[in-house]
This record gives sequence, C-alpha cells and structure tokens, in this order.
Amino acid sequence: MSRDSRDVIVIGAGANGLAAAAWLARRGRRVVVLERREAIGGMLATEEFHPGFRANACRDDVGWISPDVLQLLQGTGPPPAPAPGGLLVAGADGAAFPLPGNPAEATRALREVSAVDAARWEGFCGHVARVAGFLEAAYALRAPRVQSRAPADLFALVSLGRRLRGLGRREMMEVLRAVPMPVADLLDEWFESSTLRGALATIGVRDVLHGPLSGGTALVFYHHHVGLPLGQVGGRRTVPGGNGALPEALAAAARRAGAEIRLGQAVGELLISEGRIAGARLDSGDELWARTVISSADPRRTFALVDPSWFDPALLDAVDHVRMRGATARVHFALDGLPRFGSGQREWPAEWLRGAILLAPDLPGVERAYDAAKYGQVPEHPALTAVLPTLLDPSLAPAGCHVLSVSVHHVPYARRDGWTDGARDALGSLVQQRLEAIAPDLAARIAARRVLTPADLETRFGVTEGSLTHGELALDQILFMRPVPACARYETPLPGLWLCGAGTHPANGAGASGALAARELLGRR
Repeated sequence: MSRDSRDVIVIGAGANGLAAAAWLARRGRRVVVLERREAIGGMLATEEFHPGFRANACRDDVGWISPDVLQLLQGTGPPPAPAPGGLLVAGADGAAFPLPGNPAEATRALREVSAVDAARWEGFCGHVARVAGFLEAAYALRAPRVQSRAPADLFALVSLGRRLRGLGRREMMEVLRAVPMPVADLLDEWFESSTLRGALATIGVRDVLHGPLSGGTALVFYHHHVGLPLGQVGGRRTVPGGNGALPEALAAAARRAGAEIRLGQAVGELLISEGRIAGARLDSGDELWARTVISSADPRRTFALVDPSWFDPALLDAVDHVRMRGATARVHFALDGLPRFGSGQREWPAEWLRGAILLAPDLPGVERAYDAAKYGQVPEHPALTAVLPTLLDPSLAPAGCHVLSVSVHHVPYARRDGWTDGARDALGSLVQQRLEAIAPDLAARIAARRVLTPADLETRFGVTEGSLTHGELALDQILFMRPVPACARYETPLPGLWLCGAGTHPANGAGASGALAARELLGRR
C-alpha cells in the first residue's frame, strides 16, 4: 500500500474536473486528478466504436464555453465553434425543410412551409438570443444567495438585475414570463406549423424526462442556446477531432500548470480525520492524502464516497431527491459511404446535412413519447437528433466513410423489462427503421452499429441513471438550488469536500462549473 499527499485531489478527468485542476494548479496548488477510466474526457469523450470509426459517445454538442474556460484554452488550438448548416427539420408527415443559421435564409426557407411562421422567424430568433444572453450572464457568475447581504452576493444580484433591466421593460417581463413556461406554450405563441413546433419542442425536452407540456421546459430550450450566435436555433458547437479534443486541451493546460493526471484510479472512499477531509482511498487500496477533495462526479456518487454519519440526514435526503432521470440513448452507425437523404421525390443537398437533422413527430407525438418513457416503455415514435460529424471532420472515419450519430429522446433508464441485449438491439433497429424513412439506402451502408442506453451511459461513464446533466435541468434545480441549497457554492458542509461537476451551477459539461468551483475555493483560502 502506497501513501502520498497533495494539496488537492480532483475526482474525475472530464472537462469540469480538468478545468478545476488547471485553475488550482495555476495558483500554485499541488493537484492530482484521479480518473477511474483509462481515458480522459468523461461525457465529452470521443471514442472508437468500430475499427477506424470514432464518435462523440454521449453528446454531439460540446456546450457553452465560458470566459474562464476560454482563458484556459488560450494557445491550445481553435476553440469550439458553431457547426455550419443550421438545422434540418424532418417531420413524421414527410415534410422537410432546412433552417439555416442565418435568420434571413431561414425565413426564405420557411415561406414554403408557412408564410405566418416565416414572418415570425427573425423575431423568434431575436427573442431566443436575448433570453439566452441573460442566462449566459447568470451562468458566468457564481450562484448568488438571494437572502445574503455579503458584498459579493449583492454585487452578483445587482449585476443580474441590471442585465435584466437592460433588456427593456417589455422584454424583461417577457423573460420572466417565458422561462417557466412549457415549451409547447412558447412555440404555440410563435408558430402554426405542426412540423416546426414538434421539431423545436424536442430541443426543450433534450436530456430531461419531461414532455413539452411540462412546466419549465422553455428553460431547457433557452439553456441549449446559451452562447450560440443569433439565428443558430438548434445549433451545436463542435471541435476539430471530436468533442474529446476539449478535455484533451484542458488536460494539457492542467499538466502545463503542474497538475498530475492518473488514469485507471477509481476512488473507493474518502478519508476523514478530525472532522474534515483528509484524502482518498482508491479501489486498489492505495491512499492519497489531501486536505481538499473536489469532485466532478455527480452529487449522489460524490456523497456516497463518505460515511453518511458525517452528514445531516436532511442533507442526504435532499441529495437523494435530486432528479437524475436519464432520458437519452445514443446510437452510432459506421457507414461505408454517405447515404442518400431526402423526402418525397426530393434528395437533400449535402449542405443541408452539415448541421443537425431533427426527425420528430408533431408536438402531441413528442408528448406521447414522454408518456411512454415515464412508464418504463420505449416509445414507438421517438424524436431523433442525428448528425453526420464526418461531413465537417473527415478524420473521424476512414477515407470515403462516415459516422452517423443519433440521440434518441425519451428512452427510459428504468425500462419496464430491463435492458437486455435483445432490448438494446431492438432499440437500434427501431432507430434505423426511423432513419430509413429519410435515408432509404441506409441499411446497405451500415458497417457497424453501437447502441448506448441510459443504463449503458451509467455503467460506462459513471453518470447516475444515465443523466447527462448530472441532475435534471429544471426550475427547482438551477442557480442557488443546484444541486441543493446547502451546496450551491460548490462547498459541502463537510470541511474540505467540494463539488465541481455538471450537477452544480451552471449545469455545464464543458468546464464552466469546474472553473467557477475552483475560483470559489481559491477565494476561501
């Protein structure tokens, strides 16, 4: 058994853990990062799933990159950027049309669908950008305590208030009204096309076990647009080489600052001495000593590493009740060539395929998919978000080949009859069948297929119930209530134990939570 010491132990080598490690190491702390897997990346990992084919395992959008993370990435290559191509809407009724990232171009495309919706599109894009901009201002700050009189808390609240008032009285009232709404109500106010409303509703229920009629799903919709340029509705941010290039760059920044990263080192329990954190014992039996542990694992997994007698039972009960309901499955296809995509008698041009393809039922159909999932069933007609990352980055597949990655929405973690190999294969076949409606020669192009259910995501990536946000994004689980009020500033009631994962404010998997947690920790020392 070996025994050594550091100033800080960071649990998890995803983007948040690595961002925290880099910040702390730059300020002179002796930092070691412990990662249970044999590779860094966490939920942003880019993995080979068939010889020569690599895919973004969990998600296709890197997410919002905060100013703190951009500072860490300086000199490491190009930062994540919005993918060109915008959004391609494909409805269950066979209707299909592009929504380019340029609002004027999208307006022209919508005229073939609905003159009313075309006239409203640019206004809708401006509204989304303003609300997302307000959220971005909130996300760049630590979560304020609303009843605190501390100068830093008052400053944060005043800054947010000024940003809100700066929108103007009408838009300020619109933000306060719209954020708690069901995304269905938001879209009903703007658009008449059932195909358009069904597709956009899918964005409002991404990675949450809620239907578009659920309150607060408008918040989810706005959240996914934070940091995106005006008009990039449904857009995503990409990195050359796949999402995994972002945590790789953060790992390089952490190492340059002096941090050590150890792979294949699973933490079995946290050590306590004299009423505070003293270090960690690994599954191997090795012990590593430090007076501070900062965990990028989700809150439930982090608290499970500590003897419960060290916490107030009310706190443990609150953590246990953080909703961690994974609702997204992933299906990756290795293709020996690019299928022909189209609808009706029309083949879609290649530029339509460079963004994301939203294959969704109408809005009531999206709600029915949620109804099935909440009772443990895989919906017959799930909404799909598909991307062809190799159209932008051919390095992800052999020459002439492609990767097709699909997020399947409203797939239950707790399937009624469990997730067997047969059930997993049936899900893959269901997704393939749905895709063949817009790519009839898809089956002939498939060299391999990999299916990851929410249960698989939990097993492989250590995310409880397959929750890719380490806890649902909801009105009662944001800002100073994330993950629970007692830990809203990243510090837990146990001295020396801190949180820094996506389960903390601002629910970001691209390093913002880790950087904010590190800054808070440094300010306490």
